[in-house]
Order: sequence, then C-alpha cells, then structure tokens
Amino acid sequence: MSDLVKKFKRSVTPWVYRGLAASVRVDLSGAPDPGSGMIFAGLHRDMIPAVFGLTTYRPALLVSRSDDGEILIRTLAPYGFGFVRGSTGKEGGAAFRGLLGQLAAGRSVGIAVDGPRGPYGKIHDGALRLARRSGAPIVPMIATPGAHLTLKTWDRTVIPAPGSRLSLSFGSPISVSDEPGGLVAAAAAVRAALLGGAA
Repeated sequence: MSDLVKKFKRSVTPWVYRGLAASVRVDLSGAPDPGSGMIFAGLHRDMIPAVFGLTTYRPALLVSRSDDGEILIRTLAPYGFGFVRGSTGKEGGAAFRGLLGQLAAGRSVGIAVDGPRGPYGKIHDGALRLARRSGAPIVPMIATPGAHLTLKTWDRTVIPAPGSRLSLSFGSPISVSDEPGGLVAAAAAVRAALLGGAA
C-alpha cells in the first residue's frame, strides 16, 4: 500500500464512518444488559456493522498491528471504544494479557473470531481460551444488513449503505468448560451461532 493511499484512507475513513453512523438505523435483537465483562464475538466480515451495534457497550476491541488497525483506532477512539493491539494466537502474548486485563476490570471486549487473516468462517481458539481463562461468556453477534456493499476481500467485508437499516442479533451466551473437549464444544457452538450450516 503506497503512502498516498495510506494517507487517503486515514483522512477519509473517519468521515465515512461518521456519516454512516449518523444515517444507518440499527435494530438490536437479544442485546444483553450492560454490566460485567463479556466477549462479543463475530466474523471479521461483520466488523463494521457490529461496531454500530456495540456503541452502547463501548468494548475494548482486539485490533491488528497493521495500517488498517491504526485507521480503525483513529476512527473509533472518539466514540469511547478501547483497543488492544495484536493477536490472541498465542495465549501468553501481550494482546491476550491485555484482553484479560480489560475483562478483569469489568469492561467487555470484541473479537473477530476468524481474524485477522482467516480463512473466512474458521473459528480460531483465541476467544475460546480467553473465555476459559477469564470465566467471561462469549456472546455471538450476527449482522444482517439491508442495502450494503460486499468487498472482494478474504473476509467478504460488509459496509452498510447510507440510510439503510441494519439488524444485529446477539446469540445466547456461551461458556467454555475446563473439562476435556470444552474448547471443541464451545467452538462448535460459536460456529453454529455465527454460521449455522453455512460453509
């Protein structure tokens, strides 16, 4: 990505988000009461729609150390979101500890379970291990946009159209057991909530 393109994205993205946030109508279904820390989990595809629905909760979001991650922070910081940089790929990593700290402080966190690089729909175990270690429940999020643009990226990123209506549904909380097979069972439950029988 050229420096010119990076500069353009940095300057334009916050304005685009502000316009969308002001015009997109969000219908929430099954939204949990704000309170003790939760792990909001969705697909990387639904990051933008999910953020519109999470404004009330203002969770700390797991954000990659890429240029796009920096743009995301610059865009959402004014709305009260928190951020933890990195990946949960290694349980002992700084990002994992940062997310644990946020949950211990009573703040919810948000994670794209098939991020940061996919493949699409693959449930990585970072959010599952975080739930098992912290005791916080995983709350699946499913976005159903009205008029929208789907980007030709690995994650099939969804961008709602200005003035459109967006439905964001929250699934039943999923706990991760310490018992053998607990991670596998929780991964299956998260996948079923987010993808159903879809491939």
